[in-house]
Amino acid sequence: MVNQTGNNVLRAFNIPPPNEFNLPIRVDVTGLHAIIDENHQLKAQMAKMHKASEVSHKPEIKTPQIDLKVLASIATNAWRAQNKMVDSDTGEAKEEMKRVYRHIEGIIESLTEMGIKIIVPAVGLAYDSGMALNVVSFEPTSGLTSEEIKETIKPSVALHGRLIQMGEVIVGTPEKV
Repeated sequence: MVNQTGNNVLRAFNIPPPNEFNLPIRVDVTGLHAIIDENHQLKAQMAKMHKASEVSHKPEIKTPQIDLKVLASIATNAWRAQNKMVDSDTGEAKEEMKRVYRHIEGIIESLTEMGIKIIVPAVGLAYDSGMALNVVSFEPTSGLTSEEIKETIKPSVALHGRLIQMGEVIVGTPEKV
């Protein structure tokens, strides 16, 4: 506020006092607080609407539950198909099966990438009753001195290190004399 002497000087030169000096001393800020609160509420509503619009544009993708028995069956059947395509003498894919064989290999590689491991006990491996295998039958076999795996019927299958299918084998036993 301009003091009395300042007003007199301004009047002496015919200069009106500036409008800023005529402001009221107290300002009612309740209206300002109401405007600020409303602004915050509008910003919150806009943020919710923006978030909702982002979500609605993205399609919902549901991850299906994986049936472990089906997964083990796929692995088993791929293993069986692969074995039927291989020449037992050379270990290579049979000539007439080479085109299909690479697709079976692709299936097995994809299963491996998913965390599936096909575990095939080697024929001739000494059998121990503590092995995680189901024995389909024990067959007396000439030339054996101890029990050993004679044939794998179904491989063991693991998912991320956890057994989801126990393998099935035929065990050869020494002949009784």
